[in-house]
Amino acid sequence: MIIFKKYYFDAAHYMPEFKKNHKYKKVHGHSYEIIIKLKGELDPKNNWVMDLEKLDSFVNPELSKIDHSILNEVKGLEKPTSENIAKWLWQKLKKKIHNLESIEINRPRIGGCIFTGD
Repeated sequence: MIIFKKYYFDAAHYMPEFKKNHKYKKVHGHSYEIIIKLKGELDPKNNWVMDLEKLDSFVNPELSKIDHSILNEVKGLEKPTSENIAKWLWQKLKKKIHNLESIEINRPRIGGCIFTGD
C-alpha cells in the first residue's frame, strides 16, 4: 500500500550560477507543493500505513525551516533547485521514516521533480 500527504510552503530563492542580468539570478519566490509518499503494510490494529499526525510531526518541523525563507540561506540549500529541495528533505526525513517511498516537489504551473532516494 502506498499512502501520501500533501504539504505546502512559500519561499524565495535565486540561482547563484546564472549571469548577473539573468532573471533567475534575481531573488524571486514560489509556492511549493510537496507530496510525501510512504509504502508499507497496513498496521492490523489501526488499518493504516502510518498515522498522518505522526507524519506531520516529522515533516512540519523541517518545513518550518524553509517556509517563508530565502532558501539559499538554509544550510544544504545554497543551490535551491526543486531537485535539491527534495534531496534535502529526504535526508532529514529518511532518518525518522523507514518506509519513505518518495518526495515530490511541485511548483504549480512550472513543474517539479520526484525523488526516490539515493
